[in-house]
Amino acid sequence: MLQTTLSRGWEFVSRAQAAKGLWLPAEVPGHVHLDLQAAGVIPDPFVRMHEAGVQWVDQEDWTYRCRFVWEPKDDLPRRVLRFEGLDTIATISLNGQVIGHSANMHVALELDVTDRLQEGENELLVEFLSAARIGESLKADYLASEGLRPDCANFFDRSFVRKAQYMFGWDWGPRLVSCGIWQPVRLLEFAARVTDVHIRQEHHKKDGSVETWFSVELEGEAQTALFVTAPDGERLPVGPSGRLKFKEPYLWWTHDLGESHLYSLEIEVQPTASAPFVETRRFGLRTIRLRREKDEFGESFQFVLNGVPIYARGANWIPDHSFPSSITPSQLFDQFARVVDMNMNMLRVWGGGLYESDAFYDHADEQGVLIWQDFAYGCAYYPDGPEAQEAARQEAIANVKRLRNRASLALWCGNNENLTMFEGPWGGKERNPDRYYGEHIYNEVLPQVLAELDPERDYIPTSPWGGEKSNDGGIGDQHYWNVWHGGDWRNYADSTARFCSESGFSGSPSMDVWNRYLGENDRDPNGSQVRWHDKTGKTTEIYNGYTTLHYPEPQDLEDLVYYTQLNQRDALRFGIEHFRRSAFCKGTLIWQLNDCWPVQSWAVVDCLGNYKAAAYDLRRLYSDVVVSMDRQGAVVKVHCVNDGMENVKDDLIVRAVSLTTGEVVREWEQKVSVKPGDRKVGLEVSIKGLNTAETLLVAYWESAWGWTLLCEPKDARPAKFEVHASTSGPDGLILRAEGPVVDLCLGGYGWEHGLSDGGPLQGPGTQIFVTLPERGDYEMSFLKAPTRLRGRSLAGRHDIRVSRAPL
Repeated sequence: MLQTTLSRGWEFVSRAQAAKGLWLPAEVPGHVHLDLQAAGVIPDPFVRMHEAGVQWVDQEDWTYRCRFVWEPKDDLPRRVLRFEGLDTIATISLNGQVIGHSANMHVALELDVTDRLQEGENELLVEFLSAARIGESLKADYLASEGLRPDCANFFDRSFVRKAQYMFGWDWGPRLVSCGIWQPVRLLEFAARVTDVHIRQEHHKKDGSVETWFSVELEGEAQTALFVTAPDGERLPVGPSGRLKFKEPYLWWTHDLGESHLYSLEIEVQPTASAPFVETRRFGLRTIRLRREKDEFGESFQFVLNGVPIYARGANWIPDHSFPSSITPSQLFDQFARVVDMNMNMLRVWGGGLYESDAFYDHADEQGVLIWQDFAYGCAYYPDGPEAQEAARQEAIANVKRLRNRASLALWCGNNENLTMFEGPWGGKERNPDRYYGEHIYNEVLPQVLAELDPERDYIPTSPWGGEKSNDGGIGDQHYWNVWHGGDWRNYADSTARFCSESGFSGSPSMDVWNRYLGENDRDPNGSQVRWHDKTGKTTEIYNGYTTLHYPEPQDLEDLVYYTQLNQRDALRFGIEHFRRSAFCKGTLIWQLNDCWPVQSWAVVDCLGNYKAAAYDLRRLYSDVVVSMDRQGAVVKVHCVNDGMENVKDDLIVRAVSLTTGEVVREWEQKVSVKPGDRKVGLEVSIKGLNTAETLLVAYWESAWGWTLLCEPKDARPAKFEVHASTSGPDGLILRAEGPVVDLCLGGYGWEHGLSDGGPLQGPGTQIFVTLPERGDYEMSFLKAPTRLRGRSLAGRHDIRVSRAPL
């Protein structure tokens, strides 16, 4: 088996310029916008408003070519060109002869070139048609054939092109449709090869053993021998039956519950007439089911891992760049490090994006993060006649086979929001069709493929997926957007979600992002350049109004960053605490984890990897043990939540701290014991008589802590207490606060701030948000400690000098 990656010598040209021979250098994998930018033809579409100026690129047709030398090898008689990903509508030619066509970004394309290669130099040509133009043409023809009005709502150009839907623009992303050879191109030469591996397992409750079956599909004549290497290094042969029993298995757990043990399957292949080779597949032994049972609240929606009901804590994942060819394994590694750091145990791979790369699922398996996987359909109607059904079937077969052995894969979902869109109907009844276009795919094709290829995994046909109306709450999962569209995040208290799979609030990216992607004169927070990087569709007045309900009006760009990020943090905190302390909700996946470009959005990590304020708080909100406070008039209920594996019994301490003097003006204490998976009110405290504008309420229980102001932040009257700092060891820092410092945002000089193992305050990026609730010392960890800190809190600006001497 020989694989040759064709990554060198690529060129590209527009169809309009091809006759002039104006070929330019290209990168493969890549996208045409990136190649044009590298050639100096277009500016960076992420900078300022350049996105608007490069829209012409998506109306053009583009051709890529390369030349490569090939020599025949007698012991490798079969030759296949494998395109791991073509984006999207393409014709492929070899040495002047058309050899194939592509129309699906989500599926690899293989072309048999056994009799088409020529000894010596070969020329490979890939001609792309404009996906935007073809999509519009197909849309017009389809609507006419179905007797639908030309302006039918929710049928888009993207509905007719099988590529990542977000590239056509979203309410957090630019419209950069693009095209290109977005994944590697390989020439495969072989006498025999492995085409599929399926690993099935059965767990026996009686003795805890696990029985596994391994099936390997081959193309060509060969003998195989299978071996499994256990996490402890023991190497076990698999017999001719393909069956292997583990009497004392190492189970795979999410990182919060245990070790994410992985086994390795080695497939030794001995072709009849060529050299042997080995392929490996990793897998985990575990059971994962979605429990849906009638109960006192309606019907449950809870994941059960290895027989243990879990509370799913996580986020929605979008593709990590507007041009997915740019996403690297190391970039994904960093993102999963952040996911674990924020105590997330699940990501939902959203349906408007991709079936992610193997590297993505490798990291999920290794880091112990469950994956909810949408099929790649989102927020639209889709054609679902016989031809579209067959295309959907082939797409599903390819991706189900690729992903079904993954330990992290927890659930398949048919689409994102398409049914609730139809039920709305979004865009008004008059402009919507009278049937749910796409239903034959989600209700027939996908379940049939899964029943055949992955029957042990649960499937829901859409998200949200509930009762009489899919997004009502009480049954199934819920996308709770009444907050963002309703104006005030306190509306989260109205949600009865059994599992909240989408909810969020928008906030600015860090100043690091604005400094990189804006010009020197683009700093007006309400100016056109800043507003261009807000795709939410809200007017300036509405967008700012969400923040000024709680915080002062932003006067400059730094104010915009500070206040909108804190408001986003408060919104997520209010929602997550509501869901975590409720008896009925068993999961919350915030919208969203990440960004694909520089933008004001719902992400908690911006496009440069900086944590927003909410990300720092998620470490606390998503911990196994959580303490939170719910004010009802003059009474505050203090809730204790335990979603860990052990009983928690400790003193619950609540303190009322003066924001003006730093003194503890009241204190309450109660011994509280909470069983695993349970939650209860540990204390009810009266705040009658306290000055609400000058009091901070702080609660401590076991490893958990939480705090709340007793008034809106804009009405609080904190004193500006001094903050001192000194180094602690080679990478540590101790902050000493003379009194409570609320929402201290720190920036540093000469620091390298990143993930490490100690202390509750570390995090990546160029800004840190932390509240120092009482007078005392607080330790932080850095990759490289700063020499000076600048900061601001609700009380004002802080200039903090870092001393090398102890405080």
